[in-house]
Amino acid sequence: MNLDSISQELDRLYEFEISEYIARCDELKKQGFKIYRNSTGQHKVVTTGQNASSAQRQTVYDPAGERKESFFSKAKKKVKRGVENTKSVINFIKVLHNAQKNNNNRRY
Repeated sequence: MNLDSISQELDRLYEFEISEYIARCDELKKQGFKIYRNSTGQHKVVTTGQNASSAQRQTVYDPAGERKESFFSKAKKKVKRGVENTKSVINFIKVLHNAQKNNNNRRY
């Protein structure tokens, strides 16, 4: 089986039979292949040790990377970051105010 036919097989499995796709990827990785997938779902299979410079822009299959953040966790992070930014601005204003206050006291 050549690398092009393996790539085509993985394309088909990824689109229609994801559970078999994961099992086939694991099997191919154990045999010493590297599997690359781009954002459109097309695959490229290379043997380990072969220069895969043309596939560097493509992403490696990673089942843990498929999880997406929920809306609430994103919202929580944004609110937390907003509060931290507000605190930083307030502290900066306090420093400026104290510096100006000290300068005004020295004039007299």
